[in-house]
Order: sequence, then structure tokens, then C-alpha cells
Amino acid sequence: MLSIITINYNNINGLQNTLQSVFCQSRHDFEWIVIDGGSTDGSKELLEKYTNRINYWVSEPDHGIYEAMNKGIKVAKGDYLQFLNSGDCLADKDIIKQFCERDNTEDVIYGNAIIVDSNNKEIKHFHAPDFVRLSYFYSHALNHQATFFSKHCFEHCLYNENNRIASDLELYMYLLYHGFSFAKWDQYIVRYENTGISSVDTSNSEFSGITDRILPKGIKADYKEMIQFRDVDLAIMIKRIINSNRLIRYIARIVLYPIYWIAK
Repeated sequence: MLSIITINYNNINGLQNTLQSVFCQSRHDFEWIVIDGGSTDGSKELLEKYTNRINYWVSEPDHGIYEAMNKGIKVAKGDYLQFLNSGDCLADKDIIKQFCERDNTEDVIYGNAIIVDSNNKEIKHFHAPDFVRLSYFYSHALNHQATFFSKHCFEHCLYNENNRIASDLELYMYLLYHGFSFAKWDQYIVRYENTGISSVDTSNSEFSGITDRILPKGIKADYKEMIQFRDVDLAIMIKRIINSNRLIRYIARIVLYPIYWIAK
């Protein structure tokens, strides 16, 4: 079974859009959980109106989006969890049906997304990478709304409630580093406005703290070195490798210099 978790705070219009997106799905054998942070804009009354169509909902103050998401995780009963927050909409009426009919065995299943403006006009398509490595998360992020997590993931790690905007990034990196399986589902899963607080900016100060917590010192140093080379010109990268260690210089010259001159 799939559990869809929606968090909301004083975003009644976005919540209404998400409600309609979920209600119109062609398959309904999923669990829907809504965690509202004590809204005062009518969101609570909207949830009361549809209480018979929502498996679990609560409206009470919390300390932010990640505490709210963790609340949803703790009550979820599904084998997989998706976080479809207020304002986010499923890409079409058959997404849940198609997901439930897949042979889902991976821990993290991620897909594509459509970014829209305030008038629901498409402005950009997010195409997920075919595979991910730790280096990917230095300057990129998977689309969180377009990701399905096995419940097994959260037996080991919840969202870090001390972060302001980067706990989804921290979760991805933690799971990847600890050997959880990732797989791309090449499907457009959600439509959303790119205005959320967790639209990831990995240049923020939280990123360094994430690598400190996840990676041991030696591996962290290697990770920084890997990032240093990741986006540089191939010829420059090979030259740096050649000059980096006297012991390998002779071999490197023989093996890499022909490639260096071609790349140059």
C-alpha cells in the first residue's frame, strides 16, 4: 500500500488544489495523511469538510515542515511513502494506479516533475538523472515530491528537524551512502510551483553540516576532492591528477598524457 503525506500551514488554496488532485485519482486504495500546522486561514475547516475521505489528519502547531513530515511518517501504514505537500498536484489521474502496478522493490524510486507558474502554466520540466552518486547532490537535488520512499528507509533515519531547508537532501545522501537502493521511474509524477522553502540551494551553510554528519573524515576529504574535479575541464582534471603524486607521475604520463593532449 502507498501512503501519501501532505503537510500544510495557512495555504488553503494550495491545499484545495492538492485535495482535488488526490480525489481525482483513478485508483483509491492508498492511505492519505494530512498534517496541518494549526492553520488559521480556513484549512482546518476544509479538512473537516473532507474528513471522511482522508485516512488521518491533524491540525496542531508544530516547529516546521520537517517535524510535520516526521509526524506523518510515524502514523503511516504504507509500504511506500510519498510527500505531496499543499499546492503539489499529481501529474495525471493514473499516477497512483501506475505506481501500484509497478514491480516496486527498490528503497527509493524517483521520477520527473513539471514546474508550473501561479496560473498552472508549464514553465520547466525536471528530468531526473538515470542514476545518482553522492557527487550529484553537491549542486543538484532529486525532486522530493516525485520520490517514493519505502517505509524501511525511515526505520533508520527521519528528517533532521534542525535543518531549515535541506533535510530532504540530507535524507537522500544518508540513504545513498548507507547502501539503500535507488531507481529512476521515467515518468512525470507531479506538477508544482517552485516556491517552496525546500527548493534546494546547496550553497547554504547547512550542506557542510550534512557532509560532516554523514561522511567519516577520510571519506569527507575524498568527497571534497571529487567535487573539486567534478565540473572542471577534462584536460585540466587529467593534468591535476598527473601532478598530484610523484609516485604515480611516471605511470600517469605514459597512460594519461595521450588522453590529455586529445582532450586539450
